[in-house]
Amino acid sequence: MTWDDLNNILAAHRLEPPRMRLSRDGETLLVGGYPTPVATRRHTAWHRLHPAELHSRLQEGASLSLDSVDELHPPIARLCEAIERELRTRVQANLYASWSATEGFGVHWDDHDTVVVQLDGAKRWPPSSTTTGTCAKSWPTAGCSPPPTSFHCSPNAASRCPRARSTGSSSSDRSD
Repeated sequence: MTWDDLNNILAAHRLEPPRMRLSRDGETLLVGGYPTPVATRRHTAWHRLHPAELHSRLQEGASLSLDSVDELHPPIARLCEAIERELRTRVQANLYASWSATEGFGVHWDDHDTVVVQLDGAKRWPPSSTTTGTCAKSWPTAGCSPPPTSFHCSPNAASRCPRARSTGSSSSDRSD
């Protein structure tokens, strides 16, 4: 997945909230400004994305979230299918993009295991904590150090966050 791939997805698909959304400082931003409601000839309303306005929100510190990107990008779909065959469970890929050190989604926990793959720039996670007694330790790969201390992911690094482990992150560096 490259920035050009993401731009092509944003240009070619109708991406409505909650599938595509922006967040900043732990809060989801209201849909306004970066998309405009449009009515089709059949009187169906949808939101047309305005790239310049989206770009402005990202420069102001918003983080972009795009759920089920595997349904929109064939290489990621093939990767998810291979992981599904290996693990024998459903796999979904979500994409998160941020241009600033502003925390987008706030500290939260997921009800599923998560594998974070850092594609560009770097990400810093604050100390995490287990929210239930059933969590296993993380098993990070090259480029990452495990919780409970804060850890840092550089490009092409991956880390696993078990379900119910609190997490939150911010960009620590952006590569253009």
